[in-house]
Amino acid sequence: MNKYEKLFQEIYEMTKGGDLKWKLISRNAHSDIIFNPSLVFRQFESRMVRDGDEYKVLFVEKKSAEPDYDYLEKYWPEVVVLCDGELIASLGDSVIERQNLISLMELIESKSDKAKKLFKE
Repeated sequence: MNKYEKLFQEIYEMTKGGDLKWKLISRNAHSDIIFNPSLVFRQFESRMVRDGDEYKVLFVEKKSAEPDYDYLEKYWPEVVVLCDGELIASLGDSVIERQNLISLMELIESKSDKAKKLFKE
């Protein structure tokens, strides 16, 4: 397991355990840092503390500009990690398997602030 996969696994486990609290934010947030921000259709944000340093973790969902792609080809999920407003890591499907990113998205979606309000138990 490489360093990107280890970080992704930590984010996944912290989300699953409830240590990372996700909130839905404006799709235009962080447009100065995100590559191709005009393709973003949904964005979630959380905060992670490691060794006393605080990181902002984003889960960004993008769509392709190419209309001929099927759903999976149109969908570009990625995890972006910021520290003090600077990009530290980007975990997309070039370093993390797409299905793992989708699994995290489903977990985040079900545990996000607005989804909890909508799906009250």
